[in-house]
Amino acid sequence: MGFGPRAALSLLLLLLAPLSRRAAGCPAPCRCAGTRVDCGRRGLTRASLPAAFPPDTTELVLTGNNLTALPPGLLDALPVLRAAHLGANPWRCDCRLVPLRAWLAGRPERALYRDLRCAAPLALRGRALSYLAEEELRAACAPGALCRGALAAQLALLGLGLLHALLLALLLCRLRGLRARARAARRSSLTAPLVAQLAAAGES
Repeated sequence: MGFGPRAALSLLLLLLAPLSRRAAGCPAPCRCAGTRVDCGRRGLTRASLPAAFPPDTTELVLTGNNLTALPPGLLDALPVLRAAHLGANPWRCDCRLVPLRAWLAGRPERALYRDLRCAAPLALRGRALSYLAEEELRAACAPGALCRGALAAQLALLGLGLLHALLLALLLCRLRGLRARARAARRSSLTAPLVAQLAAAGES
């Protein structure tokens, strides 16, 4: 059986399809080679950092950017990640770095992350992130920055709770009113024949 140009072209497209899918999944402005994603030295901040990386990423380079923190769960979403290069960033060691510290604590290769040091706040400047206690990071947050999200959530829950309590109170009042009316109607139905008999006897 012959192997014509059309069959050769089809085979070539099939071979190139995985590569095109991988290139399409590479987040801008990073460069991807295989399962290595290089986003180093691109002036990235937490706001401009890609929201997600290919799930088969095994090596992630974020070196030399302007990162002060990472979005929670960004590294946890990469199940086969073996190495993350995070050095030369101005990390702000406060409550926003608690997820990153937790991720570092679960890594067996601690030596790769020894150069991760705090640039701020002043009290923690120069400290190695992987050796900071979680309490130190949480204490470095101003109360407003630390509790703003939690306070908003608590206020929302409190508002929902008050609304639920108000609706429950209105429902109970409504039920009490209906019960009172039912009792009154029952009394009326029981006494009506007696009243009618008394009235008939008086007339006779």
